[in-house]
Amino acid sequence: MESEDGRPTWADESPSEDSSRGKLADLVGDLLNSTEEVKPALVRKKKFKPKGLFLGARRDSGEPIDIKPQILARHAAMLGSTGSGKTVMAKALIEEAALAGIPSLIIDPQGDLARLAMGIDPDDLEAQDGDVVRAKQLMEKCEVRIWTPLRSKGLPLCIDPFRAPPSDLDPEEAITAWDMMAAGFANLAGFDVEKPKGKTVKPYLYEILVEGTRCGLDVGDFQALARVVREPHQEFIRHLYPECFEEDVDPEDKVSPPTWNEVMIEYRLTDFEERLPKSTRGELARRLSAFSSGVNQLLFSNGVPIDIDAFVEPAMPGKIPLNIVYLNTIQDENQKQYFVQELSRELYDWMLTQQPAEGELKLLFFMDEVAPYLPPYPRNPPAKDLIKLIFKQARKYGVACVLATQNVSDVDYKILAQANTTFIGRFTQPQDVEKVRHLLKESGGDQDLVAQLPTLGPGQFQMVAPDVDPNPVPIQCRWLYTDHGAPLNEDQVEEIIAPEIRAWAKTRSARGGSTRGSGAAHAASRGSSWTGGGEWEDGAAQSIVEAARIKSVGGMAAASHGVVDDSAFEVRLMGGLAVLRDGRDPLYTMQAVVNVATVLALGWILSALMLAWRDSSLSGWWLLAGAVACIAAAGVLILESVLGHDAELLAKISRFAHTFQLLLVGWLWSLLAWTTWGSLNLRGGEALLEVVVVWITLFTAIEYLTRFKLGRIRWNGGSALDKIAGVSALLTKSELTEMKATSRELLSSIRWILHGVTLVWLCVLLSMSSGVLPADSPDTWGRPTLWLASVYGLMFCSEAWLRLRGRMPPENIA
Repeated sequence: MESEDGRPTWADESPSEDSSRGKLADLVGDLLNSTEEVKPALVRKKKFKPKGLFLGARRDSGEPIDIKPQILARHAAMLGSTGSGKTVMAKALIEEAALAGIPSLIIDPQGDLARLAMGIDPDDLEAQDGDVVRAKQLMEKCEVRIWTPLRSKGLPLCIDPFRAPPSDLDPEEAITAWDMMAAGFANLAGFDVEKPKGKTVKPYLYEILVEGTRCGLDVGDFQALARVVREPHQEFIRHLYPECFEEDVDPEDKVSPPTWNEVMIEYRLTDFEERLPKSTRGELARRLSAFSSGVNQLLFSNGVPIDIDAFVEPAMPGKIPLNIVYLNTIQDENQKQYFVQELSRELYDWMLTQQPAEGELKLLFFMDEVAPYLPPYPRNPPAKDLIKLIFKQARKYGVACVLATQNVSDVDYKILAQANTTFIGRFTQPQDVEKVRHLLKESGGDQDLVAQLPTLGPGQFQMVAPDVDPNPVPIQCRWLYTDHGAPLNEDQVEEIIAPEIRAWAKTRSARGGSTRGSGAAHAASRGSSWTGGGEWEDGAAQSIVEAARIKSVGGMAAASHGVVDDSAFEVRLMGGLAVLRDGRDPLYTMQAVVNVATVLALGWILSALMLAWRDSSLSGWWLLAGAVACIAAAGVLILESVLGHDAELLAKISRFAHTFQLLLVGWLWSLLAWTTWGSLNLRGGEALLEVVVVWITLFTAIEYLTRFKLGRIRWNGGSALDKIAGVSALLTKSELTEMKATSRELLSSIRWILHGVTLVWLCVLLSMSSGVLPADSPDTWGRPTLWLASVYGLMFCSEAWLRLRGRMPPENIA
């Protein structure tokens, strides 16, 4: 809201909650009077350069409050009644997180936080001693996206409830993830998982989803899932024994389907039909199938599927994403609950794929007005258990959780007590004050501040943060760098979405199909079936240890440990020594050889350039360019080998290598052209250069042709340099997992193309030798022959290296 002079107010009330403009004016006046004592500090703030999150000033001394971002890793809570300035305090925190480079995922039930997309008038900000420079930096740095489920006014957002958990989870994580998925479907179908009927439906769905996915049965849409739910034994047998149901087979030759007991023994399945009565199965199937049509379908197909990778990565390089999920577009309360549950499930699954954060904050997860989703015991809405789980584990993965509520008595205090930093604003209702007292008692805080709560003004808070100060910190929130006023409606949201953000979202819209996770299903199935003879204990324990070890290295290092899943081959020009030493995949080993050969060729070229410069036949600039290329390539390769234990540093090196790769390919081609048609003498290294150029061009072409094929390179604005540097950033980890081409399939494609090109070239050579075609000079014949031989040699040497060391994957051995 705005006051009569155009300045934003601190109040959280909507116009319906405060009908008197005079009251608003009084409120602003009170606020300005209450801030007189801290204005000297705010004036000094112009010379004060925050090192962390600048939230305001102390009311007692006027000193600025500047906390480290890592403080939020142990989570925070914003508490205050209507008009306390709670939303303003929350916005200030989100603004500071964005300035610190931390992306946000914000659940906005009313539209108050959507105004983060709107800048404030610099004159108004300066009149309140605000930092205009930082406000400008914020607007330039942020990329605000307002997501509108069921509607296209903002960026439409939908749910993919069939998106399976990540494939690399250990059994315990996989079981938890599949259990959440089953609970989601049970709640969606109207079965309360806390009641007796729901407690039988959820485990039944769990078994159907896990075992169906493990066996390759189609449970990837509502109709297919409903069919399996209704007649599980029949659908499993039809899928596992299709030859028993072929219609064009002679009746005498037709094979009778096995009994379910035989199927259970062969495939380690359970008796599904005993787990749920037929009448309940039919009811569950009808409810599930209803979601494949009508308005319900919009929830699952209209817009961009929830993807946390997309939330944390910018559409334009260099920006910090602020994702605001505008829940006002969902009218049905059950659908709203389900949507928050699925959003939380995606966040939890995403967290499990991240490396331990070690102090780095990767995401700020903010939930406004959490009372409907986190009510006290015994109420247990769908998202509650998930949010509790996220709170418990988020710190490990670098996710900072912040909750806000104006009704403390309507929120489970056990969850609020997990917030290590609490901002407590004005409360006047006795039940709320008492609840705050109880909360402080549980967390060991100073209960004396409770008496001050009714006297606090707008924007005034008691910050309880043991990591900052053992005593409560009286804080006056700073003035916002963005607009603050009445909640935005859908039409206003539509007006403020930038065209380039809308174009980016369209490229990520639902493309049909679900990411199935047979790996996660196998892990869950293995973890949930105990044979009693030590078989699971030994095998699963070993797999858990191995999975933990693999997850600690990541990327190409996973291939070096023999883990070759269905992720696509993403080339990294540098980074191959670990793969050459320990790798088991021929394509990765080929790349390692190319990396080493590239560095050797650059070293040889540098020596030749030095000799040419010594003889005064070459400019010093060419020598400098050669030295930079050689040192950069060798440096990255050495760093990759030395820092193989640090996945985050490896990722940063890889991002540099992607950009450097294009420049290096151009440099090597320039040198090749110079030696072929110019006067450059590489002193015997011409053949090595030519081979390296062929190899490195091959791997670069593989990567970028695959990216173009899958539509992952998007030209949606920005400078040419932004486009080149941003290619890697636009390809997320989840998108890599969705790619169909595995390293083995790519190697097969290379081999097939190579065979074809070789056949054509042999025909040309035969035609020349027989006089059908004019015979050119041997040099002309030799060059394509060298190219083909070099690629064949690379493939042969890589596979021979693995065979000699006994590391060749069995599926790749002919």
